[in-house]
Amino acid sequence: MSSWLVFTLFFLSGISTFFIASRLSIFGDAVKEKSRVSSAFMGAIIGIAISLPELTSSVTAIIIDSPDLAVGNLVGSNLFNIMGLAIFDIVYRRYQIMTHATVESKLYGWLVILMTLIVILGLSLTLPTHFFHISYTSIAIILIYFIGSKFINDRTEYKGRKVKRQNSRYEEYTYNQVLIRFIGSAVAIMVIGSVLTLTADRISAITGIGASFIGSFLVAISTSLPDAVSVGTALKIRNFNLGISSLLGSNAFNLMILAITDVMYFRGNLLENAGPANLITGAVSIVFILLIILSITRKRARSWNYLLPSLLIIVSYFVTTYLVFQIK
Repeated sequence: MSSWLVFTLFFLSGISTFFIASRLSIFGDAVKEKSRVSSAFMGAIIGIAISLPELTSSVTAIIIDSPDLAVGNLVGSNLFNIMGLAIFDIVYRRYQIMTHATVESKLYGWLVILMTLIVILGLSLTLPTHFFHISYTSIAIILIYFIGSKFINDRTEYKGRKVKRQNSRYEEYTYNQVLIRFIGSAVAIMVIGSVLTLTADRISAITGIGASFIGSFLVAISTSLPDAVSVGTALKIRNFNLGISSLLGSNAFNLMILAITDVMYFRGNLLENAGPANLITGAVSIVFILLIILSITRKRARSWNYLLPSLLIIVSYFVTTYLVFQIK
């Protein structure tokens, strides 16, 4: 396959991931509206479906034995998500959106920090024991995710989940039509996610750029765009807490996907086989979330003082991009 075709396929796959994932979200919402199953069950299914770009890309990466791509994609997605939130914070600066976040958002932020610390531990240390081929760090991540999520749901009451929707948004579709479109979009996103990862691996070989950089930034940005659109929609309707908490919750789920990817990686410990550049990405993502928690915790401030954490996040994102790029 020629180089120009590889770059073209990567570019088209990234664009397609954005549009198809958006359709997946829409038809998932339609299935939820028209289905008789519980809202909680369909909410979980939709959440998994929207995360298919990250999941498919990372699974494809381990199939082609590129742990750098698998880890970089998920840790890099978290970094990009926070940078995107900082941009939204500047766009909606007159509302000072961070001051509208509730304790739920703070708790999700601390959960992501704890899970990321475990990932960094797995990346930096060679742990001698495993449960079959699965690292104990991955087992810890999965347990902490479920325990932490339950704790947050028990401690907080998010009113947005109790809003009832009228069954009038998708009158032009039947239940079978939205279900077929939902399944079709899910299959399409899995195929495109695989193409995205395969072409990313070829770009790494063609250019000599490290797979950590390709995964942490190019693939991560492509797979994270649907999350950014979802958060942007919530902020546009002034539901600031929904946008912030859903993004931090998505970051926690990305790290859970990382643990699942390790379960599926039979060639050893996924984190131990990933490159050191992922340590930088993971450490910086923790700093970013600490800055977000700082913005959430403090009271309303003057415009420039309020925007300082978000401006620092955006500048640091590009500095981190350069540092990771330098690690071949």
